[in-house]
Amino acid sequence: MEYLIESKGQATVLRFAGDLGGSDESDLKKMFIELRREGATKVAVDMTQVDFMDSTVIGLFVWGMKNLREAGGDLRMFGLHAFVHRLFDITQRDRAFKIFESEDEAVASFE
Repeated sequence: MEYLIESKGQATVLRFAGDLGGSDESDLKKMFIELRREGATKVAVDMTQVDFMDSTVIGLFVWGMKNLREAGGDLRMFGLHAFVHRLFDITQRDRAFKIFESEDEAVASFE
């Protein structure tokens, strides 16, 4: 799992690259805990470079979203490829997450 964290306005943009799977579970949990601890609770997840992810990762994103909401923030997503978007649709998680087409839309939604 490759990722980059950067600030953009009121939001923290979390950029992933490559495939995301269950083997990334521990790292993802630690990352969400660290973001919350540092006060970065408004997180926009960039999925433009993710071609594959499994249902374990969706569960981790749900956990991360709940964790951030408990701290007064939220988790938004943008740039989902067709396969990843279909996975969200099949698991009905597209109803739980706010999903945007672009980074600007996702970041602006926090204002």
